[in-house]
Amino acid sequence: MKWTAITEDDARLHPLHGFGGWLYGVYAVEVLTLAFTLEGVVRVARHYGIEQLANPSFGIMWLQVALHLPFLLMAPMTARAMPPVSIACYWASVLFSLGVFVVPGLLMDLEVIARALFWIAWGVMFTLYLLRSRRVNVTYRHRVRADEPVLAVPPV
Repeated sequence: MKWTAITEDDARLHPLHGFGGWLYGVYAVEVLTLAFTLEGVVRVARHYGIEQLANPSFGIMWLQVALHLPFLLMAPMTARAMPPVSIACYWASVLFSLGVFVVPGLLMDLEVIARALFWIAWGVMFTLYLLRSRRVNVTYRHRVRADEPVLAVPPV
């Protein structure tokens, strides 16, 4: 897909500029991801005791939290670096989790397999959305589709 660059001022005037549309849904899924991760922290602490929070292997969950924060913080702020940073952090999170759970052979559990497949599928959709969405491209990359240059500057 070809894109045409527009100025930051033109991007702000564009009807698709801003945090909205499907970006709300993507944001909601990422908030749920963070909630599930924190639920895992609570479940482990409740089952094994609070002292497990000091266990180095427990740091995996904190790493998951840290890797989801760039998107959760940068998206509403409309920070220009959000798309590439968020994609990199998301896939680092997935690859790290797969490395931790697959290499030791813990992928035998059906729940772990289902979660891994879900997060890989979601990652593909997340990545494609951040790369191809017209709203994301206008808001964060200041560009419009080459075949729609009329939308670059709305009529006055």
